[in-house]
Amino acid sequence: MQGRSLRIIAIVLFGLALALGLYGLNLGTPEPAVEAAAPVPEPRESVWTFRVALPGGAALQPEHLEQVQVLQRNEADVEDAVPYYGRVLARGVSAGSRLQETLLEPDRPMLDALAPGFRAVAVRVDEVTAVGGHLRTGDRVDVLFYLKANREAGNFSSARRLLGNLEVLAYGPELIGSSEQERQERARSVVLAVPASRTAELLLAESSGSLRLAVVGQREPSVPEQEAAVAAHATALRTLIVGPEKPPPPPRRLALPARPKVELYLGEEKKLVSTGY
Repeated sequence: MQGRSLRIIAIVLFGLALALGLYGLNLGTPEPAVEAAAPVPEPRESVWTFRVALPGGAALQPEHLEQVQVLQRNEADVEDAVPYYGRVLARGVSAGSRLQETLLEPDRPMLDALAPGFRAVAVRVDEVTAVGGHLRTGDRVDVLFYLKANREAGNFSSARRLLGNLEVLAYGPELIGSSEQERQERARSVVLAVPASRTAELLLAESSGSLRLAVVGQREPSVPEQEAAVAAHATALRTLIVGPEKPPPPPRRLALPARPKVELYLGEEKKLVSTGY
């Protein structure tokens, strides 16, 4: 009986020791760290998007766009929208679409620079008539018109300023053709912004006479109210001709009073003889 009690006590003690050992192992093992939730990245870049849906052919205006923040900007996204104002959409876009250059028609600076009421007119020029080839886009020029004497114009040649203060839209190398011959042909022309009401006049002048361009200086103010008066003034060639000096007129001879005459008979011959006074 005593031996059985000792065996029970030993089993109990062994169980307690086992439990204490397991508890000690649990205390020595570190608890796994709880992973922190990854922070949501904040938008760091800005892009331009369409505020409203637009059809193809619409001109881009500031009120059509808005700037929004995104996580990442695509390479095709436009960074600055200001240079694209006025460009025409090649196709329709939906609201929220990002502004990209592929959505727009190709840039045509000549048409964009043409003011209302003006027409782009090409005029044939050469090295002399185009101010020695020193023209540049954006320059302002006067168009001088020379008309040689002919049956329709009359017996006197004349010259005048046909048009004043016209803007050069393109010239020479800026007029690109598809072939070498087209490039050479276009290099001998200049495109001017001409008032719509004067285009026919310019065409008639180019076909009937010769034109020459004169560059207007940047510091010269434009006086629109004097344009018509100056353009209408023509200089005739006869006013520029300086001929040799005319000889002085011969001295005037004093008229003497007529002297009386008498008839003189010499035989059968008859003569009239003036008297001496």
